[in-house]
Amino acid sequence: MKFYETGLIFTPQLDESEFDNEIKKITDLIESNSGKIEKVDRWGIRRLAYEIKKKTQGYYTFIYYTSPTDVPGKIETMLRINENCLRFMTIVPDFEPEFERPEREERPARQRAPEPSPEPIPQPEMEKEAEEKEEDMRGDEEENL
Repeated sequence: MKFYETGLIFTPQLDESEFDNEIKKITDLIESNSGKIEKVDRWGIRRLAYEIKKKTQGYYTFIYYTSPTDVPGKIETMLRINENCLRFMTIVPDFEPEFERPEREERPARQRAPEPSPEPIPQPEMEKEAEEKEEDMRGDEEENL
């Protein structure tokens, strides 16, 4: 059994129950051929990159499943004659993603790093002392020249 991902684009004129029926047909075909549905990811109606059959939007759905190697061919045969399906594509991903995520655990709140203390504001007296030191240093440099 291999892991597959099938991407589907259906015509956007269908209503929600018709989308459910189209997806149910595909998942039933997979399960009836000893496959296992891992996840059905519905993106909803999105704008197409280019016009397909005079449509500018489509209903995107991705089905992730494990099945015997002959199942993707059966799905594609079924989708070729389906007028509601604008495009489809089945791939074998390089990796098998993890779909089951454990429930979110409560984490302790992050402690903030202590904020650096602001530099002290120089006082006028300190500025005078700093200026005197600079003058003395300049004087020493001039003497050395």
